Amino acid sequence: MFSFSEQWALAGKAVVEAQWISAQAYAQAAFDSGASVLDLQLDAARTALAAATVAGNQLLSAKDPQALLQLSRTQSQLAMERIGAYGRQAKDVAQETQEKFTSVTKGEFAASRQKMDELLQVVKQTPVPLIIPFNNFLKTPFGAADEGYDKNKHTRPASRT
Repeated sequence: MFSFSEQWALAGKAVVEAQWISAQAYAQAAFDSGASVLDLQLDAARTALAAATVAGNQLLSAKDPQALLQLSRTQSQLAMERIGAYGRQAKDVAQETQEKFTSVTKGEFAASRQKMDELLQVVKQTPVPLIIPFNNFLKTPFGAADEGYDKNKHTRPASRT
């Protein structure tokens, strides 16, 4: 069995490794989402360029003002349809991004819960004489803050209503 200090060192190393894995998972999700947004933007630019080329050629080939107005209305309607399609695709990308981050977060919470359980098992197995100095060490900085809070809480006059 490991000594108390070795167990704490291993626990610290496990925490750092877990944080690194968590950061990598979030970075991968962000990168994937960014790639999806970039693909959407490039596709929208290509579609807009192709539509503008077709519309320009059609408008230049119009013979009379009536045909020009009809082509203009048709192109406006097509543009509105493209805008609606872009919005639906952007919504899908946003939902995928949210699902990715949600799944990563759920996984990280599960991993954190497991690490906390492992740490509690280590603490439970640690002999009491080794825990007391560590407990006193933790009480020193946190105990002063608690005492200050308790003093402040009890010395304040009741608020007038």
